[in-house]
Amino acid sequence: MPCAGTGSRSGSFVPKQYVSLAGLPVVAHTLAALGQVDRIAATLVVLAPDDEQFEEEVPGFAGTDKGWIARVGGDSRAATVLAGLAELKARGAQPQDWVLVHDAARCLVRPAWIERLLSTCWHDEVGGLLALPVADTLKAADDSGDRVATTIARDGKWAAQTPQMFRLGLLEPALRQAAEAGTAITDESSAVEALGHAPRLVRGDLENLKITYQPDFGLAERLLATGRRGTELRPMVPARDFDLSQEFYTDLGFVREFNRGKLAGFRFGNSAFLLQDFFEEGLASNLVLHLTLADLDTFWAKISREGLAERYGVRVEPPQQRPWGLKDMSITDPSGVLWRIAERMEVVE
Repeated sequence: MPCAGTGSRSGSFVPKQYVSLAGLPVVAHTLAALGQVDRIAATLVVLAPDDEQFEEEVPGFAGTDKGWIARVGGDSRAATVLAGLAELKARGAQPQDWVLVHDAARCLVRPAWIERLLSTCWHDEVGGLLALPVADTLKAADDSGDRVATTIARDGKWAAQTPQMFRLGLLEPALRQAAEAGTAITDESSAVEALGHAPRLVRGDLENLKITYQPDFGLAERLLATGRRGTELRPMVPARDFDLSQEFYTDLGFVREFNRGKLAGFRFGNSAFLLQDFFEEGLASNLVLHLTLADLDTFWAKISREGLAERYGVRVEPPQQRPWGLKDMSITDPSGVLWRIAERMEVVE
C-alpha cells in the first residue's frame, strides 16, 4: 500500500492518509478493510523515509505477522510501488506471488470487493483491477482549460480503481521499464499494458472513491456513517454438509465473516445470512431466499465460467427477463435451498 504522499491537493495540514474520519485516520480505515481479507498474506505499508507519524496514528500494526512497514517511498507513486516490491522480495516474496496494490486514500474499500477481484483474477494469466464503467458524459477541455474542446464517447470507458492485482514477476519489470523510459505511470495497470498485456476489468463500486480534494473528506465521512451496521435481519440457512456449503457460498461470491462452531456468517454487499450446521429436509426444500444485484450478467458469467453448478451438483436456471419486469435467475445450494437472484430494477435500462 503506497502511503508516502503528502496530500497536497487535499488542502489538509497533514498528509491526507492521517486526516481523521469518523474518529480514525484515513489509513486506519483502509488497513482495517484489508485485514479482513483472509487470502491476503500480509500488508506492506510503504512510507516516506521521513514519516514519523504512522506508528502514532496506527498503533499495533507494525511488527505483526501480517503488518509490515518500510520507509522507502519515492517521489512518485510508481517509484514508491517499485521500492515496495523490492521490499517484498527481500522478505521472501516470489515472482509467481500475487501482489495487490491499493491506495491508502481509498479508505471505503470493502472486503467483499477485494474478494471479488481475487476470485476473478486468481487463475488469470495477466491479473486485473477494480474499475467502474463511466456513466457521465466526458468532455475534453481546450488549451485554456475552462472551455469544452470536444465530447468524448463514453462507450467502453472505465474509471480505474484499486486494488490492482498482478504477479510480482510481471509488475516489477513493467514498472521498471516505464521508469527507464521516463513514462509517467499513474497506476500499475498502465505499466502492465505498456508491455502488451490486457488486464482484466473487474467491476468495482461507486463508493470506492479516492480521497483527493477537500470535499472528498466530508463525502467519505458521510458514507462511513451510513455504512455502519444497525439493525439486521439474517435468515438461518440449514446445511446438510456444513463444510461443503461454506465452500459453495464462498465460491458463489459471499464473504465469510466468521465461523464459530456450528454457525457461520456470510455477507454479500448489504445482504447477510447465517449458515447453520443443522439439516432438516422439509425446511431446506421449502426455503426460498431472494438476492438483488447491480449486475446479474457478470454474476452469471462467473458461475458459468467456474462451473459451479457441475462442481457442486446444484440446479441452476440462467437469467431470464420476467413478464413482471425483473430479470432474474435461480440456483439451489448443496442442501436444496433455493436462491432467486435478480438485477435491481433501478439499474435495468
